[in-house]
Amino acid sequence: MAKLKNVLRCYAAGMGIKEISSAFYLSRNTVRKYVRAFQESGLSLEKVLGMSDEHLYGMFVGGKSRTGEPSERRIELDALLPEYAARLKQKGVTVRKLFEEYSHGHPDGYRHANFGILLRRYMLQTKVVGHVEHYAGDQMYIDFAGDRLEVVDEFTGNPRQVEVFVAILPCSHYTYCEAVWSQRKEDLITACENALHFFGGAPVAIVPDNLKAAVTRSDRNEPVINEEFEAFAEHYGCAVYPARVRHPRDKALVENAVRLMYRSVYTDIEGLTFRGLNSLNSAIRGSLEKFNAARMASREYSRRELFERTEADYLRPLPAVRYQMKERRTATVMRNSYVTLFKHHYSVPKEYIGKRVDIVYDSETLEIFHGLRHVATHYRDDTPYGYTQKASHNLPGRHGSYEKDLGEIFQRAASIDNIVFVYLKEVAAHKRYLPIAFRSCRGILSLERRFGLERLVAACACASQARLYGYQDVLGILEKGDDAGFLPSSEDCGTDTEELKLPRHKNIRGREYFSKTNISNNLKTDSNENK
Repeated sequence: MAKLKNVLRCYAAGMGIKEISSAFYLSRNTVRKYVRAFQESGLSLEKVLGMSDEHLYGMFVGGKSRTGEPSERRIELDALLPEYAARLKQKGVTVRKLFEEYSHGHPDGYRHANFGILLRRYMLQTKVVGHVEHYAGDQMYIDFAGDRLEVVDEFTGNPRQVEVFVAILPCSHYTYCEAVWSQRKEDLITACENALHFFGGAPVAIVPDNLKAAVTRSDRNEPVINEEFEAFAEHYGCAVYPARVRHPRDKALVENAVRLMYRSVYTDIEGLTFRGLNSLNSAIRGSLEKFNAARMASREYSRRELFERTEADYLRPLPAVRYQMKERRTATVMRNSYVTLFKHHYSVPKEYIGKRVDIVYDSETLEIFHGLRHVATHYRDDTPYGYTQKASHNLPGRHGSYEKDLGEIFQRAASIDNIVFVYLKEVAAHKRYLPIAFRSCRGILSLERRFGLERLVAACACASQARLYGYQDVLGILEKGDDAGFLPSSEDCGTDTEELKLPRHKNIRGREYFSKTNISNNLKTDSNENK
Protein backbone atom coordinates (compact mmCIF):
# COMPACT_ATOMS: atom_id res chain seq x y z
CA MET A 1 0.00 0.00 0.00
CA ALA A 2 3.03 2.29 0.06
CA LYS A 3 2.66 2.85 -3.68
CA LEU A 4 -1.01 3.76 -3.29
CA LYS A 5 -0.19 6.30 -0.57
CA ASN A 6 2.50 7.89 -2.74
CA VAL A 7 0.11 8.08 -5.68
CA LEU A 8 -2.35 9.97 -3.50
CA ARG A 9 0.41 12.26 -2.19
CA CYS A 10 1.51 13.13 -5.73
CA TYR A 11 -2.07 13.77 -6.82
CA ALA A 12 -2.59 16.11 -3.85
CA ALA A 13 0.66 17.90 -4.74
CA GLY A 14 -0.70 18.74 -8.19
CA MET A 15 0.83 16.04 -10.40
CA GLY A 16 -1.23 14.92 -13.39
CA ILE A 17 -2.52 11.41 -14.18
CA LYS A 18 0.01 10.92 -16.96
CA GLU A 19 2.93 12.02 -14.84
CA ILE A 20 1.93 9.77 -11.91
CA SER A 21 1.47 6.84 -14.26
CA SER A 22 5.00 7.23 -15.63
CA ALA A 23 6.56 7.71 -12.21
CA PHE A 24 5.07 4.58 -10.62
CA TYR A 25 4.82 2.36 -13.70
CA LEU A 26 1.05 2.10 -13.37
CA SER A 27 -1.56 2.26 -16.09
CA ARG A 28 -3.48 5.51 -16.39
CA ASN A 29 -6.74 3.67 -15.73
CA THR A 30 -5.37 2.34 -12.45
CA VAL A 31 -4.29 5.82 -11.39
CA ARG A 32 -7.70 7.23 -12.38
CA LYS A 33 -9.35 4.45 -10.32
CA TYR A 34 -7.36 5.38 -7.22
CA VAL A 35 -8.00 9.11 -7.68
CA ARG A 36 -11.74 8.57 -8.26
CA ALA A 37 -12.05 6.42 -5.15
CA PHE A 38 -10.21 9.07 -3.14
CA GLN A 39 -12.51 11.84 -4.43
CA GLU A 40 -15.66 9.84 -3.78
CA SER A 41 -14.59 9.03 -0.23
CA GLY A 42 -14.75 12.70 0.76
CA LEU A 43 -11.94 12.10 3.24
CA SER A 44 -8.87 14.28 3.75
CA LEU A 45 -5.47 13.07 2.59
CA GLU A 46 -4.15 12.91 6.16
CA LYS A 47 -7.06 10.66 7.24
CA VAL A 48 -6.63 8.33 4.28
CA LEU A 49 -2.88 8.03 4.85
CA GLY A 50 -3.54 7.10 8.47
CA MET A 51 -5.65 4.04 7.55
CA SER A 52 -4.35 0.48 7.83
CA ASP A 53 -3.27 -1.45 4.75
CA GLU A 54 -6.27 -3.77 5.08
CA HIS A 55 -8.69 -0.84 5.09
CA LEU A 56 -6.94 0.84 2.16
CA TYR A 57 -6.94 -2.36 0.10
CA GLY A 58 -10.60 -2.88 0.64
CA MET A 59 -11.36 0.80 -0.17
CA PHE A 60 -9.28 1.20 -3.33
CA VAL A 61 -8.75 -2.34 -4.68
CA GLY A 62 -11.58 -4.42 -3.27
CA GLY A 63 -11.52 -7.87 -1.76
CA LYS A 64 -9.02 -9.01 0.76
CA SER A 65 -5.49 -7.79 0.94
CA ARG A 66 -2.72 -9.84 -0.59
CA THR A 67 -0.33 -9.98 2.32
CA GLY A 68 2.39 -12.28 0.94
CA GLU A 69 5.81 -12.19 2.49
CA PRO A 70 8.52 -10.56 0.29
CA SER A 71 11.17 -12.83 -1.16
CA GLU A 72 14.66 -13.08 0.29
CA ARG A 73 16.31 -11.39 -2.69
CA ARG A 74 13.80 -8.49 -2.43
CA ILE A 75 14.68 -8.05 1.26
CA GLU A 76 18.40 -8.02 0.38
CA LEU A 77 17.93 -5.45 -2.39
CA ASP A 78 15.66 -3.20 -0.27
CA ALA A 79 18.43 -3.01 2.32
CA LEU A 80 20.90 -1.86 -0.36
CA LEU A 81 18.65 0.67 -2.16
CA PRO A 82 19.26 3.67 0.22
CA GLU A 83 23.01 3.39 -0.32
CA TYR A 84 22.65 2.97 -4.09
CA ALA A 85 20.33 5.98 -4.31
CA ALA A 86 22.80 8.17 -2.39
CA ARG A 87 25.77 7.05 -4.52
CA LEU A 88 23.87 7.65 -7.74
CA LYS A 89 24.14 11.41 -7.07
CA GLN A 90 27.94 11.21 -7.23
CA LYS A 91 29.76 12.19 -10.38
CA GLY A 92 30.47 9.25 -12.70
CA VAL A 93 28.16 6.77 -10.88
CA THR A 94 25.55 5.14 -13.13
CA VAL A 95 22.81 2.53 -12.72
CA ARG A 96 24.92 0.17 -14.84
CA LYS A 97 27.91 0.41 -12.48
CA LEU A 98 25.69 -0.10 -9.43
CA PHE A 99 24.09 -3.17 -11.01
CA GLU A 100 27.48 -4.68 -11.82
CA GLU A 101 28.47 -4.27 -8.17
CA TYR A 102 25.14 -5.75 -7.01
CA SER A 103 25.29 -8.77 -9.35
CA HIS A 104 28.87 -9.54 -8.30
CA GLY A 105 27.78 -9.93 -4.67
CA HIS A 106 24.35 -11.40 -5.47
CA PRO A 107 24.63 -13.69 -8.50
CA ASP A 108 21.12 -15.03 -7.90
CA GLY A 109 19.60 -11.56 -7.52
CA TYR A 110 17.49 -9.43 -9.86
CA ARG A 111 18.46 -8.88 -13.48
CA HIS A 112 19.49 -5.46 -14.81
CA ALA A 113 16.02 -4.32 -15.95
CA ASN A 114 14.24 -5.15 -12.68
CA PHE A 115 17.16 -3.73 -10.68
CA GLY A 116 16.82 -0.39 -12.46
CA ILE A 117 13.04 -0.32 -12.04
CA LEU A 118 13.21 -0.99 -8.30
CA LEU A 119 16.00 1.59 -7.79
CA ARG A 120 14.14 4.34 -9.64
CA ARG A 121 10.88 3.47 -7.88
CA TYR A 122 12.62 3.78 -4.53
CA MET A 123 14.04 7.17 -5.44
CA LEU A 124 10.63 8.43 -6.55
CA GLN A 125 8.97 7.24 -3.37
CA THR A 126 11.56 8.96 -1.18
CA LYS A 127 11.47 12.26 -3.11
CA VAL A 128 7.85 13.22 -3.08
CA VAL A 129 7.57 16.95 -3.76
CA GLY A 130 4.91 19.10 -2.21
CA HIS A 131 3.15 22.00 -3.85
CA VAL A 132 4.53 25.48 -3.03
CA GLU A 133 1.97 28.24 -2.77
CA HIS A 134 3.04 31.68 -4.03
CA TYR A 135 1.31 34.85 -2.87
CA ALA A 136 0.80 38.08 -4.76
CA GLY A 137 3.44 40.74 -4.04
CA ASP A 138 5.38 38.40 -1.76
CA GLN A 139 8.65 37.58 -3.57
CA MET A 140 10.82 38.41 -6.57
CA TYR A 141 13.25 35.71 -7.72
CA ILE A 142 16.50 36.87 -9.35
CA ASP A 143 19.34 35.04 -11.09
CA PHE A 144 21.82 35.25 -13.97
CA ALA A 145 21.51 33.10 -17.07
CA GLY A 146 24.28 30.60 -17.62
CA ASP A 147 24.73 31.49 -21.30
CA ARG A 148 26.18 34.94 -21.99
CA LEU A 149 25.44 37.25 -24.89
CA GLU A 150 27.91 39.30 -26.93
CA VAL A 151 28.15 42.96 -27.94
CA VAL A 152 30.69 44.99 -29.89
CA ASP A 153 32.51 47.50 -27.68
CA GLU A 154 31.69 51.04 -28.82
CA PHE A 155 35.20 52.34 -28.12
CA THR A 156 37.51 49.46 -29.09
CA GLY A 157 35.36 47.67 -31.66
CA ASN A 158 36.20 44.33 -30.04
CA PRO A 159 33.53 41.75 -29.09
CA ARG A 160 32.71 41.60 -25.40
CA GLN A 161 30.59 39.10 -23.49
CA VAL A 162 27.85 40.31 -21.16
CA GLU A 163 25.73 38.71 -18.44
CA VAL A 164 21.96 38.30 -18.65
CA PHE A 165 19.93 39.13 -15.53
CA VAL A 166 16.48 37.54 -15.06
CA ALA A 167 13.80 38.40 -12.47
CA ILE A 168 10.37 36.82 -12.03
CA LEU A 169 7.34 37.34 -9.81
CA PRO A 170 6.38 33.73 -8.94
CA CYS A 171 2.71 34.40 -8.35
CA SER A 172 1.99 35.77 -11.84
CA HIS A 173 5.14 34.51 -13.63
CA TYR A 174 5.66 38.07 -14.90
CA THR A 175 9.27 38.18 -16.11
CA TYR A 176 12.00 40.80 -16.55
CA CYS A 177 15.28 40.40 -18.46
CA GLU A 178 18.30 42.71 -18.93
CA ALA A 179 21.91 42.49 -20.13
CA VAL A 180 24.61 43.85 -17.81
CA TRP A 181 28.39 44.00 -18.00
CA SER A 182 29.11 41.66 -15.08
CA GLN A 183 27.77 39.92 -11.98
CA ARG A 184 29.37 42.51 -9.69
CA LYS A 185 27.17 44.04 -7.04
CA GLU A 186 27.01 47.37 -8.88
CA ASP A 187 25.48 45.74 -11.95
CA LEU A 188 23.30 43.42 -9.85
CA ILE A 189 21.83 46.30 -7.86
CA THR A 190 21.21 48.36 -10.99
CA ALA A 191 19.47 45.42 -12.69
CA CYS A 192 17.34 44.68 -9.59
CA GLU A 193 16.31 48.31 -9.40
CA ASN A 194 15.37 48.34 -13.07
CA ALA A 195 13.30 45.19 -12.49
CA LEU A 196 11.38 46.85 -9.64
CA HIS A 197 10.60 49.84 -11.82
CA PHE A 198 9.58 47.50 -14.66
CA PHE A 199 7.11 45.74 -12.33
CA GLY A 200 5.94 49.10 -11.00
CA GLY A 201 6.32 48.20 -7.33
CA ALA A 202 8.32 46.34 -4.69
CA PRO A 203 7.63 42.87 -3.25
CA VAL A 204 8.11 41.91 0.38
CA ALA A 205 11.28 39.90 -0.31
CA ILE A 206 13.98 39.53 -2.95
CA VAL A 207 15.17 35.93 -3.41
CA PRO A 208 18.69 35.64 -4.89
CA ASP A 209 20.35 32.32 -5.73
CA ASN A 210 23.25 32.82 -3.30
CA LEU A 211 24.95 35.19 -5.74
CA LYS A 212 28.30 36.39 -4.45
CA ALA A 213 27.26 39.99 -5.05
CA ALA A 214 24.22 39.50 -2.80
CA VAL A 215 25.24 36.87 -0.22
CA THR A 216 28.57 37.21 1.57
CA ARG A 217 28.34 33.83 3.33
CA SER A 218 25.75 31.08 2.94
CA ASP A 219 24.17 29.54 6.01
CA ARG A 220 21.12 27.29 6.34
CA ASN A 221 19.87 29.27 9.34
CA GLU A 222 20.90 32.87 8.72
CA PRO A 223 23.03 33.70 5.67
CA VAL A 224 25.19 36.85 5.73
CA ILE A 225 23.92 39.40 3.22
CA ASN A 226 26.22 41.81 1.38
CA GLU A 227 25.98 45.18 3.13
CA GLU A 228 25.50 47.21 -0.04
CA PHE A 229 22.83 44.87 -1.42
CA GLU A 230 21.03 44.88 1.93
CA ALA A 231 21.11 48.69 1.97
CA PHE A 232 19.58 48.70 -1.51
CA ALA A 233 16.82 46.30 -0.37
CA GLU A 234 16.08 48.44 2.69
CA HIS A 235 15.77 51.52 0.47
CA TYR A 236 12.89 49.78 -1.32
CA GLY A 237 11.48 48.20 1.86
CA CYS A 238 12.40 44.63 0.84
CA ALA A 239 13.92 41.76 2.78
CA VAL A 240 16.66 39.60 1.27
CA TYR A 241 15.74 35.92 1.48
CA PRO A 242 18.38 33.76 -0.30
CA ALA A 243 17.43 30.36 -1.68
CA ARG A 244 18.77 27.40 0.30
CA VAL A 245 22.04 25.87 -0.86
CA ARG A 246 21.61 22.54 -2.67
CA HIS A 247 17.85 22.96 -2.82
CA PRO A 248 17.20 23.51 -6.53
CA ARG A 249 13.43 23.47 -6.15
CA ASP A 250 13.64 26.68 -4.10
CA LYS A 251 14.67 28.46 -7.29
CA ALA A 252 12.88 26.26 -9.83
CA LEU A 253 10.71 29.10 -11.13
CA VAL A 254 13.57 31.47 -11.95
CA GLU A 255 15.56 28.63 -13.54
CA ASN A 256 12.52 27.82 -15.65
CA ALA A 257 12.27 31.50 -16.55
CA VAL A 258 15.90 31.38 -17.73
CA ARG A 259 15.09 28.37 -19.94
CA LEU A 260 12.13 30.24 -21.40
CA MET A 261 14.41 33.22 -22.12
CA TYR A 262 16.65 30.86 -24.11
CA ARG A 263 13.64 29.82 -26.22
CA SER A 264 12.26 33.33 -26.76
CA VAL A 265 14.66 36.25 -26.24
CA TYR A 266 17.84 34.39 -27.20
CA THR A 267 16.16 32.99 -30.29
CA ASP A 268 14.83 36.39 -31.38
CA ILE A 269 18.25 38.09 -31.27
CA GLU A 270 20.29 35.15 -32.58
CA GLY A 271 22.63 36.18 -35.39
CA LEU A 272 22.25 39.93 -34.76
CA THR A 273 25.15 42.27 -33.98
CA PHE A 274 24.79 44.93 -31.31
CA ARG A 275 27.09 47.92 -30.79
CA GLY A 276 26.99 48.60 -27.09
CA LEU A 277 24.84 47.47 -24.20
CA ASN A 278 22.00 49.90 -24.87
CA SER A 279 21.44 48.49 -28.35
CA LEU A 280 21.27 44.94 -26.99
CA ASN A 281 18.87 45.86 -24.17
CA SER A 282 16.60 47.65 -26.62
CA ALA A 283 16.25 44.40 -28.58
CA ILE A 284 15.74 42.41 -25.35
CA ARG A 285 12.93 44.73 -24.24
CA GLY A 286 11.10 44.21 -27.54
CA SER A 287 11.36 40.43 -27.30
CA LEU A 288 10.45 40.48 -23.59
CA GLU A 289 7.30 42.44 -24.34
CA LYS A 290 6.17 39.74 -26.77
CA PHE A 291 7.06 36.99 -24.28
CA ASN A 292 4.96 38.48 -21.46
CA ALA A 293 2.07 39.22 -23.82
CA ALA A 294 1.96 35.66 -25.24
CA ARG A 295 -0.56 33.19 -23.83
CA MET A 296 0.93 30.81 -21.25
CA ALA A 297 1.03 27.09 -21.97
CA SER A 298 -2.28 25.31 -21.23
CA ARG A 299 -3.81 28.58 -20.03
CA GLU A 300 -6.16 31.12 -21.53
CA TYR A 301 -4.25 34.22 -20.45
CA SER A 302 -0.78 35.78 -20.67
CA ARG A 303 1.71 36.63 -17.96
CA ARG A 304 0.93 40.32 -18.33
CA GLU A 305 -2.80 39.73 -17.98
CA LEU A 306 -2.30 37.54 -14.93
CA PHE A 307 0.03 40.12 -13.38
CA GLU A 308 -2.37 43.00 -13.92
CA ARG A 309 -5.31 41.00 -12.63
CA THR A 310 -3.79 39.33 -9.57
CA GLU A 311 -0.52 40.93 -8.48
CA ALA A 312 0.05 44.52 -9.67
CA ASP A 313 -2.07 46.04 -6.89
CA TYR A 314 -0.28 44.06 -4.19
CA LEU A 315 3.18 45.47 -4.88
CA ARG A 316 4.21 48.31 -2.61
CA PRO A 317 4.82 51.79 -4.08
CA LEU A 318 8.38 52.66 -5.03
CA PRO A 319 10.26 55.53 -3.34
CA ALA A 320 10.39 58.83 -5.23
CA VAL A 321 14.21 58.77 -5.36
CA ARG A 322 16.28 55.95 -6.81
CA TYR A 323 18.90 54.25 -4.67
CA GLN A 324 22.31 55.89 -4.81
CA MET A 325 24.94 53.27 -4.36
CA LYS A 326 27.96 54.49 -2.40
CA GLU A 327 31.35 52.87 -2.73
CA ARG A 328 34.42 53.56 -0.60
CA ARG A 329 38.10 53.44 -1.54
CA THR A 330 41.30 54.55 0.13
CA ALA A 331 43.98 56.45 -1.78
CA THR A 332 47.14 58.47 -1.16
CA VAL A 333 47.28 62.08 -2.35
CA MET A 334 50.01 62.31 -4.99
CA ARG A 335 52.76 64.94 -5.15
CA ASN A 336 50.75 66.94 -7.67
CA SER A 337 47.86 67.14 -5.14
CA TYR A 338 45.56 64.71 -6.97
CA VAL A 339 43.94 61.39 -6.08
CA THR A 340 43.00 58.78 -8.66
CA LEU A 341 39.73 56.86 -9.06
CA PHE A 342 39.25 54.58 -12.08
CA LYS A 343 42.17 56.22 -13.95
CA HIS A 344 40.71 59.73 -13.53
CA HIS A 345 42.43 62.31 -11.29
CA TYR A 346 40.69 64.64 -8.82
CA SER A 347 42.27 67.57 -6.98
CA VAL A 348 42.51 68.07 -3.22
CA PRO A 349 44.09 70.98 -1.27
CA LYS A 350 47.89 70.76 -1.40
CA GLU A 351 48.23 70.49 2.39
CA TYR A 352 47.00 66.88 2.06
CA ILE A 353 49.84 65.79 -0.25
CA GLY A 354 51.20 62.42 0.89
CA LYS A 355 48.26 61.71 3.22
CA ARG A 356 45.77 58.81 3.05
CA VAL A 357 42.21 59.85 2.25
CA ASP A 358 38.89 58.03 1.84
CA ILE A 359 36.97 58.41 -1.43
CA VAL A 360 33.19 57.86 -1.10
CA TYR A 361 31.53 57.81 -4.52
CA ASP A 362 28.43 56.90 -6.49
CA SER A 363 27.50 57.17 -10.16
CA GLU A 364 27.29 60.99 -10.07
CA THR A 365 29.56 62.45 -7.37
CA LEU A 366 32.50 61.62 -5.15
CA GLU A 367 33.49 63.00 -1.76
CA ILE A 368 36.98 62.95 -0.28
CA PHE A 369 37.58 62.65 3.48
CA HIS A 370 40.69 62.77 5.64
CA GLY A 371 39.59 61.01 8.77
CA LEU A 372 36.32 62.70 9.74
CA ARG A 373 37.17 65.94 7.89
CA HIS A 374 35.49 66.60 4.55
CA VAL A 375 38.19 67.61 2.07
CA ALA A 376 36.54 68.01 -1.33
CA THR A 377 33.53 67.16 -3.49
CA HIS A 378 33.72 66.56 -7.27
CA TYR A 379 31.35 65.49 -10.00
CA ARG A 380 32.15 61.97 -11.18
CA ASP A 381 34.12 61.81 -14.42
CA ASP A 382 35.29 58.46 -15.80
CA THR A 383 37.34 59.91 -18.68
CA PRO A 384 40.60 57.92 -18.53
CA TYR A 385 43.69 59.93 -17.57
CA GLY A 386 41.72 63.16 -17.30
CA TYR A 387 41.98 65.79 -14.54
CA THR A 388 39.24 67.45 -12.51
CA GLN A 389 40.34 70.38 -10.36
CA LYS A 390 39.11 73.31 -8.30
CA ALA A 391 40.86 76.69 -8.19
CA SER A 392 40.26 76.95 -4.45
CA HIS A 393 42.61 74.01 -3.82
CA ASN A 394 45.63 76.23 -4.61
CA LEU A 395 47.39 73.49 -6.52
CA PRO A 396 51.15 73.61 -7.17
CA GLY A 397 52.36 74.64 -10.64
CA ARG A 398 50.60 76.86 -13.15
CA HIS A 399 46.93 76.47 -14.16
CA GLY A 400 44.72 77.89 -16.83
CA SER A 401 45.41 78.82 -20.45
CA TYR A 402 48.46 80.79 -21.57
CA GLU A 403 46.19 83.13 -23.48
CA LYS A 404 44.40 84.10 -20.28
CA ASP A 405 47.63 84.47 -18.33
CA LEU A 406 49.22 86.60 -21.07
CA GLY A 407 46.19 88.88 -21.05
CA GLU A 408 46.67 89.43 -17.31
CA ILE A 409 50.32 90.38 -17.93
CA PHE A 410 49.24 92.91 -20.57
CA GLN A 411 46.80 94.50 -18.12
CA ARG A 412 49.53 94.78 -15.50
CA ALA A 413 51.92 96.34 -18.06
CA ALA A 414 49.27 98.90 -19.09
CA SER A 415 48.89 99.93 -15.45
CA ILE A 416 52.69 100.42 -15.16
CA ASP A 417 53.42 102.42 -18.32
CA ASN A 418 52.15 102.64 -21.88
CA ILE A 419 55.63 102.10 -23.29
CA VAL A 420 55.97 98.78 -21.41
CA PHE A 421 52.54 97.68 -22.59
CA VAL A 422 53.31 98.37 -26.26
CA TYR A 423 56.68 96.70 -26.02
CA LEU A 424 55.27 93.51 -24.45
CA LYS A 425 52.67 93.34 -27.21
CA GLU A 426 55.48 93.44 -29.72
CA VAL A 427 57.39 90.74 -27.84
CA ALA A 428 54.34 88.47 -27.89
CA ALA A 429 53.87 89.04 -31.63
CA HIS A 430 57.51 88.14 -32.36
CA LYS A 431 57.59 85.03 -30.16
CA ARG A 432 54.49 83.59 -31.89
CA TYR A 433 54.18 80.60 -29.55
CA LEU A 434 52.07 81.51 -26.51
CA PRO A 435 54.04 79.61 -23.82
CA ILE A 436 57.30 81.25 -24.97
CA ALA A 437 55.66 84.70 -25.17
CA PHE A 438 54.19 84.30 -21.67
CA ARG A 439 57.51 83.37 -20.08
CA SER A 440 59.39 86.15 -21.86
CA CYS A 441 56.87 88.86 -20.92
CA ARG A 442 56.68 87.62 -17.35
CA GLY A 443 60.48 87.79 -17.12
CA ILE A 444 60.59 91.35 -18.46
CA LEU A 445 58.10 92.57 -15.86
CA SER A 446 60.09 90.84 -13.11
CA LEU A 447 63.07 93.08 -13.91
CA GLU A 448 61.27 95.95 -12.15
CA ARG A 449 62.16 94.45 -8.76
CA ARG A 450 65.87 94.45 -9.64
CA PHE A 451 66.32 97.68 -11.63
CA GLY A 452 63.34 99.86 -10.71
CA LEU A 453 60.35 101.14 -12.65
CA GLU A 454 62.04 104.05 -14.48
CA ARG A 455 64.88 101.95 -15.80
CA LEU A 456 62.44 99.21 -16.93
CA VAL A 457 60.41 101.75 -18.92
CA ALA A 458 63.60 103.22 -20.42
CA ALA A 459 64.95 99.76 -21.29
CA CYS A 460 61.68 98.85 -23.05
CA ALA A 461 61.86 102.08 -25.07
CA CYS A 462 65.48 101.37 -25.96
CA ALA A 463 64.74 97.76 -26.96
CA SER A 464 61.75 98.86 -29.03
CA GLN A 465 63.85 101.41 -30.91
CA ALA A 466 66.57 98.82 -31.53
CA ARG A 467 63.93 96.24 -32.54
CA LEU A 468 65.06 93.78 -29.91
CA TYR A 469 62.21 91.70 -28.53
CA GLY A 470 62.88 89.40 -25.61
CA TYR A 471 63.81 89.05 -21.95
CA GLN A 472 67.50 88.56 -22.61
CA ASP A 473 67.58 91.72 -24.78
CA VAL A 474 66.03 93.89 -22.08
CA LEU A 475 68.26 92.35 -19.41
CA GLY A 476 71.36 93.06 -21.52
CA ILE A 477 70.32 96.71 -21.99
CA LEU A 478 69.88 97.17 -18.25
CA GLU A 479 73.14 95.45 -17.31
CA LYS A 480 75.13 97.49 -19.85
CA GLY A 481 73.38 100.73 -18.98
CA ASP A 482 72.21 101.35 -22.55
CA ASP A 483 68.94 102.64 -21.16
CA ALA A 484 70.62 105.79 -19.84
CA GLY A 485 69.79 107.82 -22.93
CA PHE A 486 66.11 107.09 -22.46
CA LEU A 487 65.91 108.16 -18.84
CA PRO A 488 64.53 111.61 -17.97
CA SER A 489 67.42 114.06 -17.17
CA SER A 490 67.87 115.34 -13.64
CA GLU A 491 67.46 118.95 -14.86
CA ASP A 492 64.02 118.19 -16.22
CA CYS A 493 62.79 116.56 -13.03
CA GLY A 494 60.46 118.79 -11.06
CA THR A 495 60.62 121.74 -13.56
CA ASP A 496 58.15 123.33 -15.90
CA THR A 497 60.33 122.60 -18.94
CA GLU A 498 59.09 120.84 -21.99
CA GLU A 499 58.10 117.24 -21.49
CA LEU A 500 60.79 114.64 -22.26
CA LYS A 501 60.59 113.74 -25.92
CA LEU A 502 61.24 110.13 -26.64
CA PRO A 503 62.48 109.00 -30.04
CA ARG A 504 59.71 108.58 -32.55
CA HIS A 505 58.82 104.98 -33.37
CA LYS A 506 56.04 103.42 -35.37
CA ASN A 507 54.87 101.43 -32.34
CA ILE A 508 54.44 104.47 -30.11
CA ARG A 509 50.86 105.42 -30.83
CA GLY A 510 50.37 108.47 -28.70
CA ARG A 511 48.82 109.48 -25.37
CA GLU A 512 45.29 109.43 -26.69
CA TYR A 513 45.51 105.75 -27.69
CA PHE A 514 46.58 104.73 -24.18
CA SER A 515 44.12 106.76 -22.22
CA LYS A 516 42.49 104.90 -19.35
CA THR A 517 39.12 104.95 -21.09
CA ASN A 518 40.52 103.23 -24.18
CA ILE A 519 42.92 100.67 -22.66
CA SER A 520 40.28 97.94 -22.17
CA ASN A 521 38.85 98.43 -25.70
CA ASN A 522 42.32 98.36 -27.21
CA LEU A 523 43.14 95.13 -25.35
CA LYS A 524 40.03 93.49 -26.77
CA THR A 525 40.83 94.70 -30.30
CA ASP A 526 44.40 93.46 -30.14
CA SER A 527 43.25 90.10 -28.79
CA ASN A 528 40.82 89.68 -31.72
CA GLU A 529 43.55 90.59 -34.20
CA ASN A 530 45.90 87.97 -32.75
CA LYS A 531 43.23 85.31 -33.19
